[in-house]
Amino acid sequence: MSTDSANDSEEFGPIEYSDQFQYAEIEVNNRSATLMMPGGHDYSRPLPLVVSLHGFSSNGFFGAFYLDLFDSTVDNEHLLLYPNGTMNPTGNRFWNATSACCNYWDQDVDDVYWLMEIVSQAIENYGADPEGVVFVGHSNGGFMSHRLVCENGDRIRGIVSLAGSTFDEFEENCADTGRPNILQVHGVYDWVIYYEGGYDYDFLDGESHYYPGAESTVGSWSNRSGCDGNYTQTGTLDLVAPSGIHDTDMLEHLNCTDGNRVALWRINEGSHTPIFRDGHFPNTTIPWALSGFVRDSDGDGVRDDLDQFVYDPNEWADTDGDGIGDNSDAFPEDASEWADTDGDGIGDNSDAFPNDSSEWADTDGDGVGDNFDSFPEDGGENSDYDGYGVGDNSDAFPEDASEWADTDGDGVGDNSDAFPEDA
Repeated sequence: MSTDSANDSEEFGPIEYSDQFQYAEIEVNNRSATLMMPGGHDYSRPLPLVVSLHGFSSNGFFGAFYLDLFDSTVDNEHLLLYPNGTMNPTGNRFWNATSACCNYWDQDVDDVYWLMEIVSQAIENYGADPEGVVFVGHSNGGFMSHRLVCENGDRIRGIVSLAGSTFDEFEENCADTGRPNILQVHGVYDWVIYYEGGYDYDFLDGESHYYPGAESTVGSWSNRSGCDGNYTQTGTLDLVAPSGIHDTDMLEHLNCTDGNRVALWRINEGSHTPIFRDGHFPNTTIPWALSGFVRDSDGDGVRDDLDQFVYDPNEWADTDGDGIGDNSDAFPEDASEWADTDGDGIGDNSDAFPNDSSEWADTDGDGVGDNFDSFPEDGGENSDYDGYGVGDNSDAFPEDASEWADTDGDGVGDNSDAFPEDA
């Protein structure tokens, strides 16, 4: 039996996800967020989780809509959380990210705790994969994504920051908690959050707070991750409408010693809110941010790269390579055997009597098992009723241990017959 045949069984297989979306509301500390799941999602078979963080003054729904993340749940097979930031006194929603953006009213909001708690609930209750968490943020949401990986870098696979930035004084303000994938996407002609970096004025305290530019932001993560000091242009993308123009340079700091990835995608004529081609933003950024992630398609706790039965939650190893998983294989180290129907310790393929636990061999092929066969090497005999040593088929007196032959056929055994050859 081949592994392919085992994997292709009718009972198990890949899920065909659809746009018949499922929804759930996750609430923590009297704040709720919407979780969107593709149709067909099975909570026991985890999917990556993308968390969409909107820009300042926007909201969760519009932020996810702008980045085309709804259809992405099917196209890229992931769950989607799109929470709302806190409302400030002027009616604008915000994330409490860095000093530069965007808690202008100095409100007491711990967005790091709240966001990671709703992520935890999505993992515990809705089949989100803890190893596949990605934050995708625009502007203020990008700043928030950077803060999250400073404080929870060991719990986040990667971030995509569109027109955001990290902390000023990175090493001092950004805790070293992990090595997530960092993708900064930034338009050169962004006049809101400048590509080269700039200052954001806080009217409440009357101070301007600096934020690093796109290249500096990526450079800080590159230094921390032990990547090449200079970036390498790995390609170009036709990311922004209209189509037909390779408008985006892919600049990556390669060879990161910790195995993560750090890159800047520079939109050469991009603004603060680029108009992306249909589906192109999520279809390129999310797989990138998930670099290094391996699915556990059947939810058995063994990742697909190590699971020999990726869609069977009951099996993951096949030590002898016979196509039968070790958990079901009665002989996991013997490729010629996998079943022992009668439980006698002899595999069915070798057992002459697979349904009889008292027999397994028939040396003489007479249909009588060796354990019961008085003559296991004589196909013409199998019983010796009188126990004399002459098989019943040959014994003229099978019930008389003192006689076995009647040469003259007179009914008197030779041993008792004074004339054994005279009838």
